[in-house]
Amino acid sequence: MRIFYPLPSLKITSGTLEAMKWLAMLAMTIDHINRIFWNTSSYTALSIGRLAMPLFAFIFAYNLARPEALAHGTYGRAFKRLILFGLLATPAYMAMRYLQHIYPFNIMFSFFIAALCMFLYEKGGADNIILAVFLFFIGGVFVEYNWQGIAFCLSCWFYCKKPSLTALIASVFFCVFIARFNGNNWALASFPIILLATKLDLAFPRIPYFFYAYYPLHLTVLVLLSKYLGYR
Repeated sequence: MRIFYPLPSLKITSGTLEAMKWLAMLAMTIDHINRIFWNTSSYTALSIGRLAMPLFAFIFAYNLARPEALAHGTYGRAFKRLILFGLLATPAYMAMRYLQHIYPFNIMFSFFIAALCMFLYEKGGADNIILAVFLFFIGGVFVEYNWQGIAFCLSCWFYCKKPSLTALIASVFFCVFIARFNGNNWALASFPIILLATKLDLAFPRIPYFFYAYYPLHLTVLVLLSKYLGYR
C-alpha cells in the first residue's frame, strides 16, 4: 500500500537540536509564568506556551530514535532522569495547578511512559508489545496530556526511526488532539519549526542534564516567588 512508502528522513544537527530545546524551554517558562502569576489571563503567553510540549516531545523522540539508543543504554539513563526530575518537580507542579492529589503526574512522567513503550517495542516479542500497549492505556489515565501526549511522542519516534506517511499522519493527528486539549491550535506551529530546523546548522553547545534540572528548578522558584509576592 502506498501509505506505507518511506518519506524523507529528518536530519537535525546537534547544535540546532539544542537551539530547539532553548526555544521550547522559553515557551514553557512563559507559559508557567502566565499560569502562576496571571492565572492564564494572557492569551499571547498561553499561545506561546503551547509550543513547548510538542517541541520537547519531538526532541525526546528524535534522540531515542537514534540507531544506537538501545545498545548504548540511552533508555536506562532517560528512565532515571525522568523519574528523578519528575519527582523533584511534583510539589511545585501540584502547587502550580492547585492539585489536591498527586495526579495527573507532570510531563516528565508522560515522557517516561512514552519511553517505556519505545523501549519495549525495540526489545520486540509479543509479550513486550502487549505490555507496551497496556502501559500506554493505563499510563495515559494518570499523566499530563493523557494518551494524546504519549501517542504524539510515539508517532514522532516512529517517523524518526523509519519515516512513513503513516507515522506522519499519526503525528499530525495526535498533535491536533493536543491542540483540542489546549483549546487553541498553536501546538501545530511546532511542525514548521521542526521543518525549519532541518535546514539550519546552529552552534549551540550541549549542556548535559540542564533541561531536565531546569524543569523542577524553575517551577519551584516561580511558585515560591508567587507566594512571597502574595499572588497565592
